[in-house]
Amino acid sequence: MSLSLIDPVHTILEQIEEKTQKKIKCIEKNDLDVSARIKMAQKDATSHRLLYKKDHDELINYVIANQCGHIFRILETSKDKRFFPIANKKTMMCFIMEAEDDIRRLSSFFGKEKVKQLIPLWYQGVVFQLTKMPPDLQIDKWLYDKYPELRPIQLNCIKTQLNNAIQGISKDVRKMTPRKIYHTSNIMNFAFFKVLEDHFHLDFVAPYHRTIFLFEGSNLARLTMGEHVNTHEGDRAMIDKWAQHLGLTTWFEWKHYDDIPDDY
Repeated sequence: MSLSLIDPVHTILEQIEEKTQKKIKCIEKNDLDVSARIKMAQKDATSHRLLYKKDHDELINYVIANQCGHIFRILETSKDKRFFPIANKKTMMCFIMEAEDDIRRLSSFFGKEKVKQLIPLWYQGVVFQLTKMPPDLQIDKWLYDKYPELRPIQLNCIKTQLNNAIQGISKDVRKMTPRKIYHTSNIMNFAFFKVLEDHFHLDFVAPYHRTIFLFEGSNLARLTMGEHVNTHEGDRAMIDKWAQHLGLTTWFEWKHYDDIPDDY
């Protein structure tokens, strides 16, 4: 299957090429963990790279448009202020030390070797939410408002994401997950879908109404809607506010874009 995209996504890609004066090179790459990924040209690179899986469906349009949204936010920020959140062994150790009691408890349930495999999954999942959800909120609102042709695909993707998030509320997940991972993940999910719900005028958070996440999630949603400045720098400030609100400030670090390895 060749890479076939709808017109709004072609328009977005062309805008990136025009703004950066660099072409986007499409490269088939079937070992990706997502349907597509855009690698923005760093330093002296002559082109951006759009990596994509050969087998994909129409949802790839939203994946690419979303990633382009992140790139636009970078390009609109001066080079000295282009910082990105990263996770590494040192920051993961902060999680391990905080979750020591839970890791010991879960080791007796899963076994030590299995827990060793689960630790990076638990940790990376929450850090991914923390560092991607605040900018994604602004990007999703931008895509929804500016590209109505993309809207059905976008909503399909968001509803899939919501269905996956709702599964994380279950008592079984709670029993098999470190407490802080379970609580912070669900609080962030609620806040994310609440902000989008209010913008899209849809009902996303009804499944959370009888959970404890309604209260802290609502507080985080109000904080986000009231204080999020719609820029790359505003994203950084909001990520820091989420981290402070949830007690996750040591779980990631900021690094300048030019200093991030190409394979990160």
